[in-house]
Amino acid sequence: MTCAGVPTARRTTQLRVMMRYGVAVLSVAAAVIVGLWPPLHLQRATVSLFLCSVMFSAWFGGIGPALLAISLSVLAFDYYYLLPVYSLALKIEEIPRLIMFALSALFVGSLSAAQRRVVESLRRTRDGLDRTVQELELSNEALHTENAERKRAEEALREAQVELAYVSRLTTLGEMTASIAHETNQPLAAVVTNGSACLRWLAGESPNLDEAREAARRVVRDGNRASEVIARIRALLQKTDTQQLPLDINQTVQEVVSLVQNEVERKGATLRLELARDLPLVSGDRVQLQQVILNLVMNGTEAMAAVNDRSRELFICSSQDESANVQVAVRDCGMGIVPENMDKIFNAFYTTKSQGMGMGLAISRSIVESHGGRLWAAPNDGPGVTFQFTLQACGRQE
Repeated sequence: MTCAGVPTARRTTQLRVMMRYGVAVLSVAAAVIVGLWPPLHLQRATVSLFLCSVMFSAWFGGIGPALLAISLSVLAFDYYYLLPVYSLALKIEEIPRLIMFALSALFVGSLSAAQRRVVESLRRTRDGLDRTVQELELSNEALHTENAERKRAEEALREAQVELAYVSRLTTLGEMTASIAHETNQPLAAVVTNGSACLRWLAGESPNLDEAREAARRVVRDGNRASEVIARIRALLQKTDTQQLPLDINQTVQEVVSLVQNEVERKGATLRLELARDLPLVSGDRVQLQQVILNLVMNGTEAMAAVNDRSRELFICSSQDESANVQVAVRDCGMGIVPENMDKIFNAFYTTKSQGMGMGLAISRSIVESHGGRLWAAPNDGPGVTFQFTLQACGRQE
């Protein structure tokens, strides 16, 4: 089919060329006939007729047919209208007239051919612009589709990250089951003890109301303690959308410490706080930032599990760095991290623990970066590692 199509296209092109040159011949012949037809009395308009035929040929066929029409018009003008008539011979006094006619025809023909080229160029440009506009419209639709797909992918990724962070919280709290039970049992046991004491102070023959009131106040205090512990655990167990609100990072740290204090002590470590005063508020999700601090504290505590030749101290520090960012650091005195693994520890599924999932630090870094901050680790001058993260202060833009 391809081989048969080439000759057909070639014949079509040749036919068009022949038609253009044929139009040039016919237009000059028409000018001669109209100019010599006696009833029309157009002998004095022959120059205009020939120029019209040249213009028509140039416009329809281009420069080639225009040159043919000019040549035929010059010959016809010489043969029919210059002395001697009906002869190609030419008197000397007619030569200027023939030259002027030839120059006029050449000028008109070239002008018409140039105009035709301009019109064709404009048409091609317009067609090209139409194609470009269509391509841009298609590209725009593709970009809209791609943008919609990207937004859906980002939403799916965000939901997956929220789900994964929730699972990580459940896993961490599951590991702290014994400490959580002890944390809640303490105030509840105190409630029972103080309640019994209150009943004894009231059961005597002469009730000791002062002691009974004091015991009742202790019941209320310990009940509130138990309620606060349960509220903090429930907050970490809830799976909610991210809500970035102004919060005090020191208060967030202290809430986590009150939850993990017993777990840290149960593993033979001491938790110390060095929180700077008058820190600006940061914009963040309280539960997510508590999860970051919780992960770092638990990692630091586990890193010191094998330490026997020195005290196991875990420091949590807050400060403001030189860029006015709020910075939180968790420093342990454990066995440290091999330098070549310092960057790998934040990779998903990378872990140095036999029972670890390798997701805690990866999730923590993702949470901090989603808050516009940065999380990194650095070896201490002495034993251990310091994990630090920064958060932008409220109202501050990078």
